[in-house]
Amino acid sequence: MHLSVIVPAYNESKVLKANLMKTVSYLAKRKYSWEMVVVDDGSSDETFKIAKSLSNKHVRAFGLLENQGKGGALKEGFAMATGDYLIFMDADLSVPLENIDKFLSQLKKFDVVIGSRRVSGSSIVVHQPLLRETLGRVFTLLTKIFTSTNLADYTCGFKGFTKSAGKKIFSASIVKRWSYDAEIMFLAQRFGFSIKQVPVKWFNRIDSRVHLGDAVFTSLLDLIKIRIYALMGRYA
Repeated sequence: MHLSVIVPAYNESKVLKANLMKTVSYLAKRKYSWEMVVVDDGSSDETFKIAKSLSNKHVRAFGLLENQGKGGALKEGFAMATGDYLIFMDADLSVPLENIDKFLSQLKKFDVVIGSRRVSGSSIVVHQPLLRETLGRVFTLLTKIFTSTNLADYTCGFKGFTKSAGKKIFSASIVKRWSYDAEIMFLAQRFGFSIKQVPVKWFNRIDSRVHLGDAVFTSLLDLIKIRIYALMGRYA
């Protein structure tokens, strides 16, 4: 298997079918072998039912019994993926599908390739509200401090890995919710993998379900946990 596209999904019944079909249509035109691994994160709507209805030899659907958080869903997805290259993306397609081939090209030279909205050449077509953008920049600053990494954008939901890098990083990951992005970048650096930041075009999702109060508190707590886990030697 050349490529695995991993899609974590939580209560995405409104957009999931159309976006999975768009992704399948895009990948079907490629000459390489591919699969999609859709992981329902304990949704309370029809997300898993929809994903399962689209399952075939190329699309595999898995359902978590309870909501774990995006990091938990991705950990499951990476464990199930079989591709030589692993790319995860959000179910809302906030980053255009054309980036898949761009990332595959870069993954021949780098172990980890991440989409960035804050490097030269990137474009935010639809912005988040000012408060969310400001908090995102604060999170980036805090992540740099707590993890000793230096990236422009940690939270863009489009990242690619070689099989060896993706499997090792996600098998070692612990954080399941808001700061999982910070943890996997911390682990990529800790394990000595090369990282490439790639500019992307990005569309904000208008109907975001993120509750800022919970996200801010949990993100800060998880950043502290990452540092503690490292000091305790929990990252093998």
